[in-house]
Amino acid sequence: MGPLKSYPLHFVFFLLILCSCNELSEYDNERIQEALSDSLVTSSTTWNLNMEIMEDGFRKLSLKSSKAVTIRYDDEKRTQLSGPVQIQVFEADTLSTEVFADSALYIPKEAEFELFENVKVFSRNGKQLFADHLLWNRNGDKVTTPGYVLIITETDSIAATGFEGTTTLTEYTLKKVTGKTQFN
Repeated sequence: MGPLKSYPLHFVFFLLILCSCNELSEYDNERIQEALSDSLVTSSTTWNLNMEIMEDGFRKLSLKSSKAVTIRYDDEKRTQLSGPVQIQVFEADTLSTEVFADSALYIPKEAEFELFENVKVFSRNGKQLFADHLLWNRNGDKVTTPGYVLIITETDSIAATGFEGTTTLTEYTLKKVTGKTQFN
């Protein structure tokens, strides 16, 4: 069968369960232990998280969450944020956008936030966006969702299924649009 080290971790657990009824050889026990020790899975939980991210001496992001669970597996790291989740985005230390959601997932390697349920985006220019799901890539300042969104401005409201834009809501593309506008 070869060394267990080359098999995925879930397969090793399957073998452990399968073989728990039978006595394993010393060689098999060593291979299982080697496979388990190779997989570096760690997790940590933080309650009432308040975090600020600084870049080039300026505050770029402020994050608040009632609970954060970070899971690291080998080189992959993900943080599950339980709500309410509040993210403030800054440009040169000036608040440009506030984001609220019931929960979120942060993937640092991709610099991505995936926001879930009751997502609200309020920009400094007065535009508001409401959705059930948004994906925000911080590096490209790109916000997307294939789902339903509602954008409200001082003069109109636009509903659409499908959105791609920026966090400031100054540039965006909508698909399957419906809406209402007022001309003065």
